[in-house]
Parts: sequence; C-alpha cells; structure tokens
Amino acid sequence: MLHTSKSFTTTYPLKEADVVFLGVPFDSTAYSEGNQRYGPVTVRQALKHRTSYQPDLDKNPLKELNIHDAGDVNIIPGDYEKTEKRVEETIQEIKEKNPDSFIVALGGEHLVSLSLAKSLEPSSVVQLDAHKDLDKDLNGNKYAHSTWAKRLKEEKPGTDLLQIGTRQYTEQGKNEGKKINQKNKFQKLKEPIYLTVDMDVLDPSHAPGVAYPEPQGKSPDEVDELLKRVFEKQVVGMDICEVASKQINNRTSYLASWLILRSLSRIKS
Repeated sequence: MLHTSKSFTTTYPLKEADVVFLGVPFDSTAYSEGNQRYGPVTVRQALKHRTSYQPDLDKNPLKELNIHDAGDVNIIPGDYEKTEKRVEETIQEIKEKNPDSFIVALGGEHLVSLSLAKSLEPSSVVQLDAHKDLDKDLNGNKYAHSTWAKRLKEEKPGTDLLQIGTRQYTEQGKNEGKKINQKNKFQKLKEPIYLTVDMDVLDPSHAPGVAYPEPQGKSPDEVDELLKRVFEKQVVGMDICEVASKQINNRTSYLASWLILRSLSRIKS
C-alpha cells in the first residue's frame, strides 16, 4: 500500500505514467530554517504557475509526458528510520505497478535522498550540492542532512558518487571526500544514474530560500549545463531538495520548478 497522502494535482493513472512525482516532506534533522517540509507544496505550486514550454529545447514536458502525482509520503516526524521504510515501500509499489516510470522526488531535507537512492538502486549518484554531506554524524546522529552521502557509501558501497559544486564542508567531509574518485567525472559514470539537486548548489543571489546558503555558488545556466551532461546518460530518477520557504511562488521554488522542467525535457525515451 502506498504510504502517501492524496495527490496534489489531477494526473494520469500510475500505470500509464512516464513520470511519477513524489513528495518527501521530512526535515527533522534541520538545524537552520527548518521549513524544508514545505518544499513539495511550494515546488508543485510553482510548476502549476509557470509556462512549461522550453523554447530553446522545443520541449513541453508537462504536455509531452504522462505525469502522475503520487502525493506526499506520510513521513514520521523525528523518526528517519520509519520514514525511510515508508519511502522504500512506496517506491517499491510504484515500480511494481510501473517499472519504467521516472521518479521525481520533492524534498524535504537532503537526508531523504538516501532512502530514494537506495530504493532505486542506481549504479551512480550525481550530487549537485554546496556541501559534501559526508560527516560521520551530526551531534551523535548517524542519519542527518549532513551525513546521508556517508551513509550511502557505507550501505551501498558499490555505488559511485560524483559530487559537483561543493564549496563548504567540515574536516570530516574533507577527509571523506578525498576517498571519492572524481577525476573522470561524467566520462566513466556507471549507468543507471540517480540525480540529487540540493538547491544550495546555486548562489544565494539566485536561490535565497535554502536552509544553508553558501556564497560563490553556481548560476542557473551552469546548473542547466550540468543537467544536460547528466541526461546524456540513463537516469532512473532525481530529487530536488532543501527548498526552505513557506511562501508560495518564492524565487527558490520557482527556480527549482525550472530545473525540473529542464530535466524532464531531456529524459531519454
């Protein structure tokens, strides 16, 4: 049984969908804004309020693809392990009913990417992020927004991890990051790939509504170019996380919706 609330929008039946949206409004380890739980709502609303046609790509993904919105996972606030189980069971049921569907997950804090990546079992994870998230723990907590990539490497050691845009991290993250071979970057990434986009990969001048903004981030065009490179390969799913604003149609959610449209315009058929 899907562990989700009612769908936010009217959509195609799950079995007929090319793309399945799934919200994961978990933010219980956030020490900063703590509004990441509103990310699924504000990003969905931004998608409804903007033009989906991408002129330079001559694509209109929301019209050309069959979209199903599975709603939000009924997360357990403060309990990541139980939430992870619900995410995994939900993804499993989606894939049982529609094995070829492309998953677009809406966070939530970045910890939700751990359960999503584990559920979809990619060979590689591409992480666009200001932070490495490779800490051993966060004040004694193994499962936190700053530790999920460390847990991924431990729990799925065969999964390649490519981190792009990281510019602020702890000593733990620095030392762990040295163990990740990223010399070949995209050229030798194993397929299929899971993509996770933390909105703080962008400079705060473009995406101010994040929990942990860091200066000297990437521009939207630079991130779009990275998306182009990623989607030259087989991608099984993606997430957009760390939008931390309650405001409908805030700049960060609006930009997140654009990145989703750019990604969906490039999905391989």
